[in-house]
Amino acid sequence: MNTLYLALATSATALIVAIAVLLVVWRLRLRQAEITPDTRRLAAQMRGKPVPDALGEVIAHLEDISRRLTVVEQQADRLSGDYAETVQKVGLTRFDRDEQVRGNLSFALALLDGTDSGVIITSLYSPESCRTFLRAIREGKTDHELLPEEQLALARAQGLAEVDR
Repeated sequence: MNTLYLALATSATALIVAIAVLLVVWRLRLRQAEITPDTRRLAAQMRGKPVPDALGEVIAHLEDISRRLTVVEQQADRLSGDYAETVQKVGLTRFDRDEQVRGNLSFALALLDGTDSGVIITSLYSPESCRTFLRAIREGKTDHELLPEEQLALARAQGLAEVDR
């Protein structure tokens, strides 16, 4: 009977050890999968070099990347300043102003910069004439009362209204 218990205990211990080994191997496989291709390539390039030399190369590479990033950031800052006052937002509304004429020949076009300043160009078509208006916009506001179509064009340029497709 003692031999039976001893055999069962030994088998159970062997099973627990086998499960523990499998868990360790599984965890190592997960960790290996986390290694990126860049890390593998870096390790291959550094193989056979003394650690201080390898680290020196990595640090030099990182410093080069840092210098390049600084240049890119400076260029981005300059470009954002250069283009702050250019047309960045556009809103268009086409409509029929006259009951006699169909085809959406009238329009209101809002052209705004990054501060929502710009103009609204409105053209009203009728069989007798075509009138064009220009209204100044400062930070999303104007001194003139806007037509409903101009308000819609402004809202579309500001991203506050849906655009017809």
